[in-house]
Amino acid sequence: MDKIIFTFTLLFFTLLVLNTGRNTKSSSDFSLGGRQAMSFSVTATIVGTMVGGASTIGTVQMAYTYGLAAWIFTLGCSIACLLLGLFFAAPMRNRDTITISEYIGHYFGKNFRKYSSILTSAGIFIHIIAQILASAAIIMIIFNLNLKTASFFSTILLGIFVLSGGIKSTAFVGKIKIFMLYILTFGCFLIALVKGNGLNNVISQLPEGTKWLSLFSYGSKKASIDLVSMVIGVLATQTYLQAIFSAKNVKEARKGAFISAAIIPPIGLFGVFVGMYLRVYHPEIASSNTAALPFFIQQYFPGILSDILMVFMLIIILGTGSGLCLGIITNIYNDVLGAGKFSEKYDILKMRVIGTALLMMAFFVVLAELNNTILEWSYLSMGLRGSATFIPLIMCIFIPGITKNLYIRAVVYILPLIYLAASFIHF
Repeated sequence: MDKIIFTFTLLFFTLLVLNTGRNTKSSSDFSLGGRQAMSFSVTATIVGTMVGGASTIGTVQMAYTYGLAAWIFTLGCSIACLLLGLFFAAPMRNRDTITISEYIGHYFGKNFRKYSSILTSAGIFIHIIAQILASAAIIMIIFNLNLKTASFFSTILLGIFVLSGGIKSTAFVGKIKIFMLYILTFGCFLIALVKGNGLNNVISQLPEGTKWLSLFSYGSKKASIDLVSMVIGVLATQTYLQAIFSAKNVKEARKGAFISAAIIPPIGLFGVFVGMYLRVYHPEIASSNTAALPFFIQQYFPGILSDILMVFMLIIILGTGSGLCLGIITNIYNDVLGAGKFSEKYDILKMRVIGTALLMMAFFVVLAELNNTILEWSYLSMGLRGSATFIPLIMCIFIPGITKNLYIRAVVYILPLIYLAASFIHF
């Protein structure tokens, strides 16, 4: 029965997503939705991509070991959205560009536009593989499949989510995700609160030796670096800024960013408490705490509701993966290949071909069993995006005059190469 309920619920949501793609007729519709997005659609695209497995499964897992420090991921996302609304939304939306690299290219030239776009796309690609693996893990649990078969179905679903309607599908999934995230995380929090006889009672029973209520319980330096990296990673990722580009005007873009900043932190806090509750009442899962949240759902929710919430988790992860895919498709189509060389009919076909090739590459990486390497290199991708996009973007927005300096232009080309060299030496 659990497989039937899970399949039916997932099929229902998949058909809803496919329906959103019916009116996607042009490359502009696919990338930006015709630049008609209101604030909640901007929020949905940002949150729908930003808040995924790391904010839910990852937060509960980390809180099981370190407590409040697990909040750093969602806190970093919120700070980045606040900065996005305060300083980045207006200048970037006013420029009427489609990609971050295109915006930077206005200052540093067309060659750097392609260069930065390729590097940031490579960085984002690593995280797409992580989303395939995370969603495949849920499919494996429900259907008892092996990793490769589950990853195949995960890749197919990801393709449907992103290729059907582009940013319209991403925004639609994002809207669903916002409600799913609050239902899932608040529901788990409420049960943990009741079962644990209150917040104070759970905290008082946590093992000694860890600063459970500190943001820096696993080390001040590492936690600070993680927080800064999170902020930079968000501000250097195409999909989040693509949401700003898709807004109807600057006002809607800023409102969308500010709403995102407000609604993300509670999701992380709910997950933190669930993780700490599990540490107190279920020490037996210490060796497999990566599955802490799925364990909680299956343990504490009745069968049918548990199956529906597992679908919620799958859609939450797929929504993040589809948003990341959209970012790379937009980068390659606009910055690398060059948009508008064919009719609109063939342009949107080309975007879908790019997306299909991208997902096939990601699936082949899974087949090659490079999973551990990919996960180890995830942090490298964040730094790569930062060195190739974030630093030039800061210059363009705050000190545009400096971009004409030849030495500065040389530095922005060399900086990502230095970062890559240092990272490979570290490995």
